[in-house]
Amino acid sequence: MEAYTEQISKYFETVPLWPFFLLGLVSLVALAVEIVNRKRRQEAIEGFRQTIETELASMYPKHIRWPENINQYLCSRLPKMQYNFEVLRGFIPQDKLLSYNTAWKNYCDFCRSITDEKCAASGQTANERSDAAQLSSNNAPDPKTEFHKLVSDLLAFTNN
Repeated sequence: MEAYTEQISKYFETVPLWPFFLLGLVSLVALAVEIVNRKRRQEAIEGFRQTIETELASMYPKHIRWPENINQYLCSRLPKMQYNFEVLRGFIPQDKLLSYNTAWKNYCDFCRSITDEKCAASGQTANERSDAAQLSSNNAPDPKTEFHKLVSDLLAFTNN
């Protein structure tokens, strides 16, 4: 065992030390980049969550009111949410990127297709649930529960 230690110590006496300093410097830079990226990811997550919480405050997480002209209401908030979506997308792992993009597409499609008439129709059928024939003929999901599910699907990607 002593022979090995002596051989290793002689190696360090003869080898130049600059490669070790260079390796240490590269390691420190890599550590600094990792710390900065984690901070940027956390800021992107907080920005996305805050946008959803402020822009959709009356509708999510607890439904307070469903605004008039729901299509215009949701579509007017899409650009700000789109920006935060794009920022966060850079920090989503590659294996989850497809489902993240799909969740955003589903949310955008919902925002563009929802109308006050659909909301009124679902509210009317909810009040008439006693008639079993109407239940079997009504296959449209409740827009409020569908909206809640779509937003929850988006927010699932912000969990650390």
